[in-house]
Amino acid sequence: MNRKHGFTLVELLLGMSLTLLVGGVLYLMQSTGMSTVRKGTSQLILTSEVRNKMERMVADLRNAKEILEIKPDMVKMRCYKYSLEKPDPGEDALVTVTWEVERGGRQQVLWRAENRENPVKMLSLEKIGPQLFQPFFENYDQVSPVGWSYYPFDMVSNDSGQRQRISLIRITLDFKQQGESADLVTTVTMRPAATRIRQPNWKFR
Repeated sequence: MNRKHGFTLVELLLGMSLTLLVGGVLYLMQSTGMSTVRKGTSQLILTSEVRNKMERMVADLRNAKEILEIKPDMVKMRCYKYSLEKPDPGEDALVTVTWEVERGGRQQVLWRAENRENPVKMLSLEKIGPQLFQPFFENYDQVSPVGWSYYPFDMVSNDSGQRQRISLIRITLDFKQQGESADLVTTVTMRPAATRIRQPNWKFR
């Protein structure tokens, strides 16, 4: 006597449910992995762009002769403009450079202006932290083993004597763009290019 074996309706439904469950888990894992890769790539590209612009700012500050005006989100300085034609320029190579954050609207823009030329847009981000520049000036300190120390410069009182002795500026670029955020921090010692030293490594938080 021949008997034909087959799947019952319950077995078929159970098999389909398991197939859907496994497929859903695999799709979720693949989707999460691709999202993580895209997020990492986007953050890497954004951080690289911001870092390049920060290095331009650091280069200007390293070559600065004096700070003319400084606020939490703006610095105006006179700095030496070096080139291959003038590797050791004199006072005639001094230019006035301004870095300033424009706030308002959906995007906050970091501008760079040289002398009276039209400003150049360096960065356009959803958010730029309010404390971009934190300057310090040198002053006599009898307790210090070297005879002097750094003191925070008061940008409210804006003492011209202290401003002329500013030689260290801490830059903190806290930014956000397209859901990605980062915090770039570095410290710049202002000095002519002939005596400049390597900056500390970038610190990421």
